[in-house]
Amino acid sequence: MAKFRTRARTVDMLGRQQISGIPTAISELFKNAHDAYADHVEVDFYRSDRLFVLRDDGLGMTRDDFETRWLTLGTESKLGKESGMSLPPRVLGKAPRPVLGEKGIGRLAIAAVGEQVIIVSRAKRDEVLQDTVVAYIHWRIFEQPGIDLDEIQIPVRSYPDGILPDESEIADMLTEFSANLDKLKYLSDSERARFEADFNKTRLNLSEVDSLIPRMSLTGEGHGTHFIISPASPLLDADIDRSTKEEASPLEKALLGFTNTMTPDHLQPDIKTAFRDYPEDGPERNIIAEGEFFTIKEFLSTDHHFEGEFDEYGQFNGHISIYRESGIPYSIEWKGAKGRKTACGPFKVNVAYLQGSLNQTTLVGEDFNLLFQKAERLGGLYIYKNGIRILPYGDTNYDWLEIEKRRTKKASRYFFSHRRMFGTVEIDQSQNKELSEKAGREGFRENKAYREFREILKNFFLNLAAEFFNESGVYSGEFLERRAELEQAELLRKKREHQSSQKRKVFATQLEDFDQAYRSNEPEREAFELTAKFQNELEHAASITDERRAAYEFLSIESNARQRLRVLEEKYRIPRPKGFAVTAALERDYNDYLHNHQKLQQTTFSVFRGLVEGEVSQAAQRARVELDRRMRVEYSLRELATQAESVGRSERKNTITVLESLDDLIKDKVKESVVQINEEVRNVLMEFNTIDFTDLEETAVFDIRDRLESRIILVKDRKQELLRAIRTQLENINLSDEAVQQVDQLDALEQRVLTLEEQDDEQMRLSQLGMAIEIINHEFESTVRGIRDSLRRLKGWADLNESLDGVYQDLRISFEHLDGYLTLFTPLQRRLYRRAAPISGPEIFEYITNLFRTRFERHDIQLVATPQFNKQKITGYLSSFLPVFVNLVDNAIYWSKDRPIPRTIEFHAEGDDFLVSNNGTELIGSRFDSVFQPGVSYKPGGRGLGLAISREALEKAGYSIQIDDQARPNMVITFRISPKQ
Repeated sequence: MAKFRTRARTVDMLGRQQISGIPTAISELFKNAHDAYADHVEVDFYRSDRLFVLRDDGLGMTRDDFETRWLTLGTESKLGKESGMSLPPRVLGKAPRPVLGEKGIGRLAIAAVGEQVIIVSRAKRDEVLQDTVVAYIHWRIFEQPGIDLDEIQIPVRSYPDGILPDESEIADMLTEFSANLDKLKYLSDSERARFEADFNKTRLNLSEVDSLIPRMSLTGEGHGTHFIISPASPLLDADIDRSTKEEASPLEKALLGFTNTMTPDHLQPDIKTAFRDYPEDGPERNIIAEGEFFTIKEFLSTDHHFEGEFDEYGQFNGHISIYRESGIPYSIEWKGAKGRKTACGPFKVNVAYLQGSLNQTTLVGEDFNLLFQKAERLGGLYIYKNGIRILPYGDTNYDWLEIEKRRTKKASRYFFSHRRMFGTVEIDQSQNKELSEKAGREGFRENKAYREFREILKNFFLNLAAEFFNESGVYSGEFLERRAELEQAELLRKKREHQSSQKRKVFATQLEDFDQAYRSNEPEREAFELTAKFQNELEHAASITDERRAAYEFLSIESNARQRLRVLEEKYRIPRPKGFAVTAALERDYNDYLHNHQKLQQTTFSVFRGLVEGEVSQAAQRARVELDRRMRVEYSLRELATQAESVGRSERKNTITVLESLDDLIKDKVKESVVQINEEVRNVLMEFNTIDFTDLEETAVFDIRDRLESRIILVKDRKQELLRAIRTQLENINLSDEAVQQVDQLDALEQRVLTLEEQDDEQMRLSQLGMAIEIINHEFESTVRGIRDSLRRLKGWADLNESLDGVYQDLRISFEHLDGYLTLFTPLQRRLYRRAAPISGPEIFEYITNLFRTRFERHDIQLVATPQFNKQKITGYLSSFLPVFVNLVDNAIYWSKDRPIPRTIEFHAEGDDFLVSNNGTELIGSRFDSVFQPGVSYKPGGRGLGLAISREALEKAGYSIQIDDQARPNMVITFRISPKQ
């Protein structure tokens, strides 16, 4: 009697060749961890070592489990059949998990990740830890011809008490596995050499690998299964690195959203996943960290939502929300049921949809851009079976419902875009058992259940598009009206934004021109020229012998001089902006302008005004001309009145011109609206007169009447809304003196929005900077520990080898210098052990001196502490105060280093206050507050973070920081740190 024989190549065909790629293989291993009741499954990929480690904290495997289950293909026990082996163990206190691995071949997917794997597993049964099981497999042996599967021996070892094998024991296992090569009849010399080279390179220290992530260790009380693969396939790098802003990498597409975390009502995931990538030239990154996938907040922020259930006949009942309005109950029939229950079974759907352009969405600015970009990369309809994702559904490139195919035919009709939606289809293993995956995990098998499943969902989206988003849809009115409102609002916003932007540019140019003129003393030069001209005119008037004519000439000269001064003042006067908001930077520049303009008034314009008054009187006395004071004042007032009346006439003319233009525009718009209403009514009546109602059924007559009436109602409503809007704006015109206040209020609102946008950008930058610092700090600490350890080991060699001693001493001295700096920063990182403690002035002084000693010497700067400072003592958090002093001194060094000697930074105290002063560059008063704002820096290339963070840190500690109006003696600026009252 004949029987089947299984060649070893079957493993390769069912594993590496069957699976669609490495990301899918990892997903399969994640599912196996889920089946083992793991709470966590995590991957660490160390690129420099080509080491791939997948760990879970599940139930693990005993030696018997490994040999009878893991090494058995098509394990029937997973199917729960009576004829099979006993079901896998469960965990007390945890809800039973449906088994996701149905074929018993998913474990073979490991071969796609790398050719060699060491499996380490420690089981936990009935709360008792079992022996650790270790096995080694080289998957390429299953590619070789001429050997049966049962001829291949897999080395397996057991170790008690959580002990892991050392390198020599791993080497013995490799030697044991290499004996399989002798059974290969057709193994070439070159292929044997490849195997032997792989064996020689595999010298892993399992204890070291296990300790890399202590909380996932298999020693102590640890349990679970680890797959250690080395070297990892080079294809894995490409699967990670092919990530752009527009397109997610294959690994992101496969592993993000492994559990459903996006919908508001999702169940708590049974398992949490991680994939940490360790590039050779950068910090580690968890590619599938929380937030990388869609969040509940993002799901709820979209424009439209469709949620409900399909029953066992494929009929939908749920709620539809358009533009985030309250959901309306809605049902969709599926005609394919024909009274029979579907093969696919009942299931749930919950979908969010984002409009494709900024002028049609309820999201604003950056929120829309970020979510739009995320949807471009990860958008799609995901299928979850008992909370675990089924691949490849959800992949943006897998349009399994042909949504994009229909959209390319006619977007206005089919509406939906695959990349604009993200949501879930939830199925259950018990109710949807006919929906079974293909062996290669590239989707469901194309059986009757899947075909019905697809048709039901296609019908769902076709109905939604037709009834809610098409021009003639029964429920489309709300969508069309709201979309039109958003488009109009965005149009107006862009128009105002453009106008405001242009005005800001003009305003910025005015401020820049003034600043350049002020720095180059241009106003003083022009005032001097006016003075010289004025004095020349006075000398000429004094030479006139006719007393009456001379008096008139003096008055005329005085009037002209005052007029020239007013022109000069007006040239350098920049009014506060009206009708647009200014950025924080422009606001600071304007405050600087006000400060400098006030100085200009005091030192130049007022001086010239007084000069005119005095010089005219003195010149008249010298010429013995009597000038009537009343006449001088009256002459000046009349000149000013004439100028004011001229301005009034000019503004009146400009206002009337705008009014007439607006009047014509409104009349044209009203006339156009009436004409369009009349034309549509006439067209409807003409069409009505062409219809023969004789043979029409009642339903057809009703449809015609409804369609014709809808056309008239639509044009009437649109034009009525337009005319009402125009009338409302006209009625809201305020001609009282409060009108100016209304403009100011509008400007204030726009200013508030602009400020909030800038703050949001700054906070995002700070959070990103904070995360980067946290990562760098973690890596830096690890690096320092590694250097210290390496130096200790190097010392042993240096003690035995004199030629190395010099190198060792140089390295040690350099590192101790660096380590000294690191030690200085230790107080800044004591936040984990925050406890208020006494802080003395000398303690702060010593710390700052040690930190900045080199820079003090380089720039010849003296740091001095007054007796009051040395006596000062407060109670607080050292980690809150030291960074403030560090920042103040760092800034003081920069602003003092180029000043003449002596250069001094002074620490002083008054009462409970600390004072930090320096004699560097003076700061103008208008900048006393702005320097504490985030992003504000007057240092070239400065980030504007130090003082802002210092103020915030002190606020939390119950202190404030400000700049004194009057600096300490011999200082140009004094910062005061005070307890808040």
